[in-house]
Amino acid sequence: MGRPLVMGLVALCVLVANAGAQVAAGDAAWNQGRYAEARDAYLRALAQDPASVRANYRLAVLASWNDELDSALALLRRARASDPADPDLRAAEAQILGWAGRYEASLVRWDSLIALYPDRREGLVGKARTLSWHDRLREADSVYSLVLDRDPTDPDGLNGRAQVAFWQGKLRTAITGYERTLSYHPGNVDAMVGLGQVYHVQGRDFAALAQADRAVTAAPSHREARLLREDALRGSRPVVEVGATWTDDSDHNTSWWESIGASTLLVDGLRGFASIHALQATDPTRDAGRGGGELGITYGQGTWQITVAAGAQALWPDSGLTRTTPTARLGAVYRVIPAIGVGASYAHFPFAETAFLIGANLDVDAVDGTLDATLAPGLSLGAGGGTAWFSDGNQRASAVVALTRELPQHFFIGAVGRMVWFEEPGTGYFSPDRFTTAEMRAGYARAGRIWETRLSGGLGGQQIGTTGEWQVAWHAEGRAAKRFAGRHQLELFAGISNSALSSTTGAYRWGTVGAVVRLGL
Repeated sequence: MGRPLVMGLVALCVLVANAGAQVAAGDAAWNQGRYAEARDAYLRALAQDPASVRANYRLAVLASWNDELDSALALLRRARASDPADPDLRAAEAQILGWAGRYEASLVRWDSLIALYPDRREGLVGKARTLSWHDRLREADSVYSLVLDRDPTDPDGLNGRAQVAFWQGKLRTAITGYERTLSYHPGNVDAMVGLGQVYHVQGRDFAALAQADRAVTAAPSHREARLLREDALRGSRPVVEVGATWTDDSDHNTSWWESIGASTLLVDGLRGFASIHALQATDPTRDAGRGGGELGITYGQGTWQITVAAGAQALWPDSGLTRTTPTARLGAVYRVIPAIGVGASYAHFPFAETAFLIGANLDVDAVDGTLDATLAPGLSLGAGGGTAWFSDGNQRASAVVALTRELPQHFFIGAVGRMVWFEEPGTGYFSPDRFTTAEMRAGYARAGRIWETRLSGGLGGQQIGTTGEWQVAWHAEGRAAKRFAGRHQLELFAGISNSALSSTTGAYRWGTVGAVVRLGL
C-alpha cells in the first residue's frame, strides 16, 4: 500500500472520527432541548462527513419543525442513500411527505414500511394518520381498528380514533376519546395536544393553552405541541389590527378607508372586540367623510357561534346636514352536521359608500342567510340569499351559489352565479330591476405557518337589467400575508374588476389596494 493512500485513509478516518464527535455533541444538545446548538453541531458533522446518517436525519427533523419541508425531504434522501433499510428514516420520510400534502407518496412509503416491518405498529399508525389528512376518514378509522385489535389501550389507536372524530366535527366524541387515552396514559403528550386542539376550535383558548403548556413541558421537542401553543397564545392574547384601503372606479368615485381594531378573549368561548374607522370619499363634484366605531362580542362553542355588535357612524357631506346614525349587527353560524353549516345575520347601517351617498341620508336594514356544504372531499358548495330595505323605500333581494373543487398543489377551480333585484331605480346608486352574472373561477391558495397566499380570477358574463345585453365580466385579485415572530402579521391585497356590481354606482371598472397589520400583544 503506497504512502499517499495510507495518508488518505488516515485523514478520512480522522474526518469520520471528528464527524462522530460532532454528532455526539449534537445529540447531547438535542437531548437537553438546545436545538440551535444541536443544529450547529450536526452542520459541522456534515461538513466533515456529508453522508452522516444521524446528522442528516436530525437536521431533517429540525427543518420540518420550521415548515421547511422540501429541505427536510432532501436531507432524508441523503440519509437514506447511506442507509436505505433504516425504518426510522422511512417513517420520517413518510411522515414529512404527509405534512407536505403529498399524501399518495406518503401512503406508498407507509405501505412499504408495513410490508418490510409488519411487527412495527408505527407503520399502521402512520398510514392511518395520512389517510385522515387525506380526508379518507373511514379508511383511517379502519386502520386504527387494526392497531387497537393488537392492544385496546394503545395510545396511538385511541388518539387516532379521537382525531378522526375531531375532523368529522364530532367534538364531544373527540374530547371523550382523548380523555380516555389520558386515563390509561396520563403523560401521553399526543392526547394532551389533541385535547388542546379541540379546545382551540371551540374557542376555549385558555384551556387549550393549559394543555399546550403541559405538553411542551413534558416534551419540548414535540412539533404539534409547540404549534398548538403558538395558536393558543395567539387566540388567548389581545390583538390590535390596523388597516388602510384605497378604492377607485371609472365613475371617478375614490375613497380612502382607515381602521383600527382590537380584540381579546374575555373567558373561554367569549371574545370581545372594538374598532374605530374613517372614510374619505371624493367624486368629480364633491368631497365627504364618514367615521364611526363599534363594540361587540362573539360567543361560540365549536359547532355554533353568535356575534352581537353595536356602534355609531357620523357622516360629514361637504353640503347638507351632518348626521350621526346608530349601527348594529347580529349574526349566528351553526354546523348542522360536520359537512353542512348554515348562518343568518341582520345589520343596520348607513348606506354611505360614495361622496354622494354620504350626503343622501340613506340607511339600510339587511337580512342574509348562508349555506356551506362539503359534497365530497375537495368539493364544496356555498350558497346565500338575502334582502335589504332602504330608507328611501327601495328594496333589494339577492342570491348567490358557488361550487369549488380543490386541485393538487393548492390550486382550485369553480363556478359562481349571482342575481340581484331592486324594486325600483334608486338615486345615486346602482339599482337595476335585475342584475345577473355567471363566471368560471380558478386560483391558487396556500396557508402555511409563515406565509399565506391566494391568487384568483374569474371570467364570465353579466346582464344589467332584464332586457340588457350580456357583456363580458371578469375579475382578478390577490392576497399575501406573512407572519412575524409567531404573533404579528402583515397582509397586502389588491383587486380589479369590470363587474357592475363591484361599484356602488355600477361603474364598468373598479379597483382596490390595501394593507392590514395585525399585532399580537
